[in-house]
Amino acid sequence: MYSYFGAYGIGSCLRNFKITRTGVNMARIPYPDLSKIVDPEILDALEKARTRGTPRPESQAIRAWVPDVLKSFSDAWDKTFVNGVVPHDLKELCRLYVTKTVECGYCGAQRSSHASKMDEAVLDELINFRSSNKFSEKEKLALIYTDSIVWDSEIATDEDWLRLNELFTVPELVELGYFIALTSGQQRWIKTLKLQHFEVLADKKIGVVLPA
Repeated sequence: MYSYFGAYGIGSCLRNFKITRTGVNMARIPYPDLSKIVDPEILDALEKARTRGTPRPESQAIRAWVPDVLKSFSDAWDKTFVNGVVPHDLKELCRLYVTKTVECGYCGAQRSSHASKMDEAVLDELINFRSSNKFSEKEKLALIYTDSIVWDSEIATDEDWLRLNELFTVPELVELGYFIALTSGQQRWIKTLKLQHFEVLADKKIGVVLPA
């Protein structure tokens, strides 16, 4: 019998999950019955979401409706965000920048448990990173690259690309570009669903920074 969840089995988590709005779950796509899932790979992905911070268990639960969607997304996330050739902290910075530019409050409250603790005051300057002295040249170039992928391919100038190729290896540019595109598309989709934190598998408030 699969027992990855130990004392916090999915059934236990579901019996204790919190709904943050009055009444029944208001997500635009309902959550599946997680207690009926027996696929070890799906259970593992949900457990990681419950304990890591990103991706969150609510969005992973929605993906669980289609096992191949959850599996393929989780595999890409682990290989290009959690792991990979680009420093994780830099990818987390780009992810948070995407959340601010697409105004996804749900995604913006998430913090990766794998990243170093980031100064929230510094993150407040992300939108105006070009004029801020809080970010290194490499971070600013990564954010320009992010802007160019998410909003307009011409944002990154020829001069920016010269510096990108000087400061990043080709594999790093490929991985970072792929991850930015992945997180941007997923955040735009998740924003339409009106998910809220702690709706499912919410026994641990890990990796979330909510307003006071």
